[in-house]
Amino acid sequence: MSQYKVRIKALLFLYILLLIVYTLCRLLFYWFNRLDFDAQTPNGLGSIFLHGIRYDLSAILLTNLVFTLLFLIPFGKLGKSNWYNTILKVLFLAINLFFISLNLVDVAYFPFVQKRLQNDALLFATGDKGTEAFGMIPTFLMQNWSLLVIFFGITYLLNAIYNFVIKPSFAANKQYVLSFSVIAIFVLMLGMNVLGIRGGLQLRPISILDATNVSGVTNAPFVLNSSFSLIRTWQKNKIREKNYFDPINNSACESPIKHFNKDTIAHDSQMNVIIIMVESLSKQYLSYFGGKGKTPFLDSLMHQSLVFTNGFANARESVQGVPAVLASLPSWMDESYIFSRYSTNKVQSLASILKQYDYKTSFFHGAAIGSMGFYSFTKSAGFDQYYGREDYGNEAHFDGSWGIWDHHFLPFMTKQLSNTKEPFLSAILTLNTHHPFVVPKEFVVAQPSKKYPILNSVQYIDHTLAQFFQEIKDEKWFQNTLFVITADHTGPNTTNKRTTIEDFSIPVIFYKPNSNLKGESNIVMGQIDIMPSILHLLGIKDTIFSFGKNIFDHQCLSRVINYKMGIYQYTNDRFHLYFDGEKSLALYDWKKDTFLKSNLIRDKQYHATIQAIEKDLKKSIQNYHHTIIHNKMTPDAFTQ
Repeated sequence: MSQYKVRIKALLFLYILLLIVYTLCRLLFYWFNRLDFDAQTPNGLGSIFLHGIRYDLSAILLTNLVFTLLFLIPFGKLGKSNWYNTILKVLFLAINLFFISLNLVDVAYFPFVQKRLQNDALLFATGDKGTEAFGMIPTFLMQNWSLLVIFFGITYLLNAIYNFVIKPSFAANKQYVLSFSVIAIFVLMLGMNVLGIRGGLQLRPISILDATNVSGVTNAPFVLNSSFSLIRTWQKNKIREKNYFDPINNSACESPIKHFNKDTIAHDSQMNVIIIMVESLSKQYLSYFGGKGKTPFLDSLMHQSLVFTNGFANARESVQGVPAVLASLPSWMDESYIFSRYSTNKVQSLASILKQYDYKTSFFHGAAIGSMGFYSFTKSAGFDQYYGREDYGNEAHFDGSWGIWDHHFLPFMTKQLSNTKEPFLSAILTLNTHHPFVVPKEFVVAQPSKKYPILNSVQYIDHTLAQFFQEIKDEKWFQNTLFVITADHTGPNTTNKRTTIEDFSIPVIFYKPNSNLKGESNIVMGQIDIMPSILHLLGIKDTIFSFGKNIFDHQCLSRVINYKMGIYQYTNDRFHLYFDGEKSLALYDWKKDTFLKSNLIRDKQYHATIQAIEKDLKKSIQNYHHTIIHNKMTPDAFTQ
């Protein structure tokens, strides 16, 4: 019995060691991303680390469950054999170093997606999101060499301490015998493991959402760890029907069915449409909005355009932004629509709608065909042509990371459009404002930024767009084209303050040469509002399916709904609300309280406001889940 206790003590020591390592990873996560930490939260930094132990222990016990079983099972002579103990050591090191590496990767990856690693990140490993990420690994390691050094240090530490701690437990196998006491302790240890994995004795195991209860929405990623987040979202690939209202009575503004009653424009006067989605173009980068980036061309273009100053991205990834812009499809679930089980649903998009009016449609993306699933999505959405890296045909212009340099690929787009019959709809997603934020060697950055390398890439894309518009201004189709310039999502923070709703703030620009489509609008506008707004400007008479609204129709409330890590974020022209699917967690008057420091959720004077927002939000969620689950994302299907 006493010899078996040696093994128990050795295992407990390993658990403690892993908790220390996970705490170190959380400390690094905090330090690298401290500007995103809300220091005003009632539960301070110490509380974050204290509650984080609960999530760390759950992840450690779950990922080491097989090792624990094999280590504790009283195998007698087998337990002291060299080959068996070697297997145990390799298993322990392989499992834990894998998950520790994910936590270290998340330290540097978090600024781009503003959430802990979840199951969608594995799509890069499987190649479903394209193979470009593999080529980025050397650059990522070079830029984050300190994390690599720390990983090797942790590897050495785990190996050395494992050898030091485990050898006495091996020797103990020579004497202990199987007994009732040994079996009882074995069962007790398994019970404690189950309890630790659940996170306690509460009714349900702890979840990602529970982190918001102890830290608030903003600080939830600091309480969580990447191992826990990845495991808990591993099988979350199916959404469930919501029944907040039974039956649900949608008003005209709440229904995803939108009616356009304008007379159809004569065929020969229909406008062309070009949508330019600039990779990672946060509103805060543009000098027009007082940002640190130098964007003289976009500034000048915005003075000739209709600019929406309160534009918001749908989410933080390209695979979520593109469907939102082109098909008014929000991403209100853990997976992106493109890679979900619902990706084969029948959907309406700008392409499928405008095809009925003889539009030729095309999508351009300078990465390899198949990257990020855009080829499959645009084809299912009704686009006639897809142009990728292979169609460009000159690998000398490969940027070394993602695809063809934007200053080469945009002229390629011009050439294709000049040979396209009007009217046409064309969309492009640019590449080079993406990590690793390199610019062509021949491009001279006017005002280089070492602290925020994305600002160098922003100068480059501004220059590239200036060349593009200079080249197309003499094309016969230029004067009759509506240009929409926006972002697929936001990029890394370049301010010295904690970001809030700026995590989703993007420019939305509508430009029509020599038109009265000018000025600024402070209406809250999301990416899913772009499609119905374009259809309005085209004068299309039709009935469409859209989760967004026509931004030029002021009869309906303008608001934006985002979703991240189980939390819905609702933003209208004054308030910003967090909702976990069952209850509201926080309410802020974001126009006055820019950095969301004063939570109004318990203030009785806002009770009616909260109820009204929740009603609108719940109807939106219920409509979304119902239509996606039952494949009813077209007008005919929805009304059946």
